[in-house]
Amino acid sequence: MGRKYIDFWVELREENIIKELMSRALQLGYRSIVVSYSDESLYEKAREIGERINLEIYRKIILEPQDRSSLLKELRKCRGSYEVVTVICRNLEVALVAVRDGRIDSIIIPPDKNYRIDKGVASTIKNAVEIPFKWILDEKSRRMFLKTVSEIILHLSRRTNIIVSSSASKPMELRGPYEMSSLLQIYSIDKKTALDAVSEIPSKIIEENLIKLSPNYIARGVVKIG
Repeated sequence: MGRKYIDFWVELREENIIKELMSRALQLGYRSIVVSYSDESLYEKAREIGERINLEIYRKIILEPQDRSSLLKELRKCRGSYEVVTVICRNLEVALVAVRDGRIDSIIIPPDKNYRIDKGVASTIKNAVEIPFKWILDEKSRRMFLKTVSEIILHLSRRTNIIVSSSASKPMELRGPYEMSSLLQIYSIDKKTALDAVSEIPSKIIEENLIKLSPNYIARGVVKIG
């Protein structure tokens, strides 16, 4: 059985290009995409199109808090409403809280972060690290982005899972799973592990969260039957 490729982050911004965005993702070999959106109507349209073309659509919220208290407040509000919760960690305070919180599925460490990835982050991380591929397409952020990816691979790849997503908001920004996984292979990650970053790892997160969102879910490892 072949791999099920998943783009773990596609941004829905413009209603008039959603169909093209979905079709392009399917053409590139994805069976599922995880979408963020500011308006529920954008998600509903994507879901309807996904049903027609046989592309699974999952919901994602991107949190970008400034401090610990705002992160915890936002987490209390959003959990249970989305299949995926992702936090962009621009400062060390947020990063140190986010890596310990099991309600967060992935963290994103941006190129313009104001901290170094050190043992404090690495030793406590509980969630996957997500690398948005779109940042490599931006000439202004490319150099800093590649440096950040290097830090992530060096300090975190042996301690947690790595996911590569497109973070595309336009069809032209989408990239196929092999192209996205090649980013990790540049840093000596083997091909199988690199492909897991766009298939097995995000798939497992979604599967586990769908169980948690089920009305039959009681606790970890306990599901009501019947």
